[in-house]
Amino acid sequence: MKNSNNFDVNELKSAAQKGNVDDFINKNLSGDAAKKVKSILSDKNAMEKMLSTPEAKALFKKFTEE
Repeated sequence: MKNSNNFDVNELKSAAQKGNVDDFINKNLSGDAAKKVKSILSDKNAMEKMLSTPEAKALFKKFTEE
């Protein structure tokens, strides 16, 4: 299942389950986007703010569906 950013959500889910999120980010995002995502993931306050958005909640719902 591809999203609007043209990467497969199932591939992201698989990478997360295997602990390969960094590899997935580097492979599927531009250098600037990858740097920004990694910065957010390493900042607890930024992460909490991001996870509280409706978009993040929808993505989380996709990850938890089987």
